[in-house]
Amino acid sequence: MEAEPFALLRAAGAWDQQALDLEAAAGQVAGAPTGGFTAPVAGAASRFVAAWQRHATGLAAEAEDHAAAVRAALGDLLAVDGAVAGEHQSLGGRLGGSR
Repeated sequence: MEAEPFALLRAAGAWDQQALDLEAAAGQVAGAPTGGFTAPVAGAASRFVAAWQRHATGLAAEAEDHAAAVRAALGDLLAVDGAVAGEHQSLGGRLGGSR
């Protein structure tokens, strides 16, 4: 398996940015006025705004989760890479320095 650490960092950053954008969108949607509608329509408009605000907030949370998962995968990758490097160094020492 091959993974480029900097590509993983960029992917995590992109997920973080997506989360920020979605949080901002959720805030904008939540602030949408519904007072200009007639009473029957205003209720439906309020429910619509609330539903979209919850949806955008949920998507933002998912994007944050994806960013955290990518960072965790990067941490695991680096830990495994370090362990393998240590094993190679140890093996080289036991074989008299030959590789």
